[in-house]
Amino acid sequence: MADLGSLAPNYGAGVGPAYLSGQTSWYSGGQATILMVDSQYSGPLLVRAFQLGGNGKSTVTLADFPSPDPRTGLPVIKQEPRVAVVPALHTTGGGLYLGAVAPTSLWRAWFGVLSTDSPGCFGLQVDGDVFTEFILFVVNPGTSPGG
Repeated sequence: MADLGSLAPNYGAGVGPAYLSGQTSWYSGGQATILMVDSQYSGPLLVRAFQLGGNGKSTVTLADFPSPDPRTGLPVIKQEPRVAVVPALHTTGGGLYLGAVAPTSLWRAWFGVLSTDSPGCFGLQVDGDVFTEFILFVVNPGTSPGG
């Protein structure tokens, strides 16, 4: 887990410039998810999910956050300082594409829901202009106990 400093959320799994955030533990029933992108990287991102081990037949779903604002089409969330909420295009095969943005001091954040059809070990492959990053995470069975 990386410390993202004074941002909200201030933590994320990954080595950067992309981080998986929103939760510290994951459950197959689905949970709110935030993909944070460091302000130092303004290029496009392609995010694809995969299963590690197992039978390779489990799927990860990255869905848009429910109940978008009808004016903007973006999730109804509290806007945090230094973070710009951005939309993503859904690709064939269940991935996400975040387009390039003009360089800025703001981090980018995509808000969505991550769910799987079974527990296990999973990952996100994040491809940028000049890098590939793998973010690995464990998914527990059932729904989040809350808290």
